[in-house]
Amino acid sequence: MKNTKKTLIAAAALTAFGFSSAYAAQAVIPSAPAGVTLVEVVRELPLSQPEFLWMRPGDANGRTLFVSAADTAGVSKCNAECAKEWIPLAVLPGAKGFGDWSVIKRADGASQWAYKTLPLYTWVKEEVPGDVATTVGVTEVANSKLAENAVRLGTLTPPDGWTVARFEPTMAAATPDGVDMRMIPGAQGMGLTDYAGMTIYAYDGDAKKDGQVCSSSGCNITWIPVTAPALAANVGEFTLVARTDGTKQWAFQKKPLYRYKGDKLPGDANGIGADKKFTAAVMMSNFRPEGVAVAFHEGYGQALTINGQALYTGNAYEARWGGRNLRDNYRNAYYRGKKLGGNTCLSAECLARWKPFVAPANAVANGFWEVISREDGTKQWAYKGYALYTFTGDKPGQINGSDTYDIANDGDDADTIKRASLLVEVNGRAGVYWHIAKP
Repeated sequence: MKNTKKTLIAAAALTAFGFSSAYAAQAVIPSAPAGVTLVEVVRELPLSQPEFLWMRPGDANGRTLFVSAADTAGVSKCNAECAKEWIPLAVLPGAKGFGDWSVIKRADGASQWAYKTLPLYTWVKEEVPGDVATTVGVTEVANSKLAENAVRLGTLTPPDGWTVARFEPTMAAATPDGVDMRMIPGAQGMGLTDYAGMTIYAYDGDAKKDGQVCSSSGCNITWIPVTAPALAANVGEFTLVARTDGTKQWAFQKKPLYRYKGDKLPGDANGIGADKKFTAAVMMSNFRPEGVAVAFHEGYGQALTINGQALYTGNAYEARWGGRNLRDNYRNAYYRGKKLGGNTCLSAECLARWKPFVAPANAVANGFWEVISREDGTKQWAYKGYALYTFTGDKPGQINGSDTYDIANDGDDADTIKRASLLVEVNGRAGVYWHIAKP
């Protein structure tokens, strides 16, 4: 039996910490607007997990988004004829711009999303969502001297004047050397990290009253100050705190900054909930359906949950060097999940064990979350391209369904043959590997 060590209530981190005067009216802004997805572009390798390249925005179905060299800040030069091939990214009714996202008006009066002032488009020639972005990403590293060669590369690339849009959020405040802003999966948002990508936390207590977080009593074993060089000077809203041991520490908006010893890898945010005075320094929050949180499982790392129940994805039945249970050794190609859709689990036998994570009829894709339609007409949530399920053999805090295999039945009915054929096409074998959904 696998029990949850702790549950990370990431929502607390997404509302308590305010960043920079540019975002003063809204402590934490969304990573992406409703109807816009975020997709990890990866390079598939023959026997290792896919290599992460960069992140991109997509439309509600995950299609690659493009910007045009002909456009200027906030102005689309793509006329009606151009828009037949390059479809402007439409804005949902009532949506407003924020951060790097802005709404522009086209010549025909329609609204269009722009990212960092440049209008966004999809391309009618892209048949597989994200195929162009993947081709561009893999091409960029095709000549790098790695032990393995890429195993998937399409042929469609953007014509001259068109570029794949990349998700590279603007930090709305100058940062000192050694402090960065990255996606923190455990905190479900973009936040401050150190040079190694480890999550930074803000101390919300009274530093003077608490003795600089017990600097003389040894509690810095748990909360490690983000130290600054002896000759460092203030940088924007980052200021220096003189500690009683003579060292200097960075603070942001007068809140001293720390790392948490319980975080083992970049992207961990195990300090959330460990002490109410410490808050993950998140400035952009990722969308999550109601009830979704992040839990930590000893030996397995972080996993998504819904109301305390572990969420799972059905994935490629394949071999990988080092296995797939190692910490931070579980990443999958987006297009495989998209191709599987809701077909990972269809039969009554399968659905008796695996329950689809049902999405409301009016649910809208946002960030890493998409909405897929099942054969019975119901809607299901998908995360990073893969449909999500709960396991009937779990109680809250358990992950008994992880690392299990589902081999397609050898039946000769049309539905069984169809599903087995799809699994072979997508996974290479007529089977599914079930794994906890990694944030």
